[in-house]
Amino acid sequence: MIFRILADITILLHLAWILFLISGFIFALKKSKIAFFHIAGLVFTFFLNLMQWHCPLTYLENYLRVLSNSNTNYTGSFIINYSENIIYLDLPELYLRISAIFFVVLNIIGYAYLIIKYGYSGKISTHK
Repeated sequence: MIFRILADITILLHLAWILFLISGFIFALKKSKIAFFHIAGLVFTFFLNLMQWHCPLTYLENYLRVLSNSNTNYTGSFIINYSENIIYLDLPELYLRISAIFFVVLNIIGYAYLIIKYGYSGKISTHK
């Protein structure tokens, strides 16, 4: 029972991580230091997909599901069930990996634009 709960928590953590990666650029626009964690997450995502590895949270979730002796028919909450459907899209893996790499590149271009426009410190220049 405890391993199933831990696996469900891992799914929610995985979903939170994905949402952070999707929306994390907002922190750069607000000049928050959290943007540095977003950049690190993007680099991590880039290399995971480039090397065709899976997220460590996927391995952890699978391991916890094995320990819980979960059967293939899901009996957990609907939130976990729908979260899994969002995280593990039913698309060819190659499409997902290419999309993830493209998403990371777009974000890096956005960060480069902000650095060029405002400088490395993130402060808006008052000089013309």
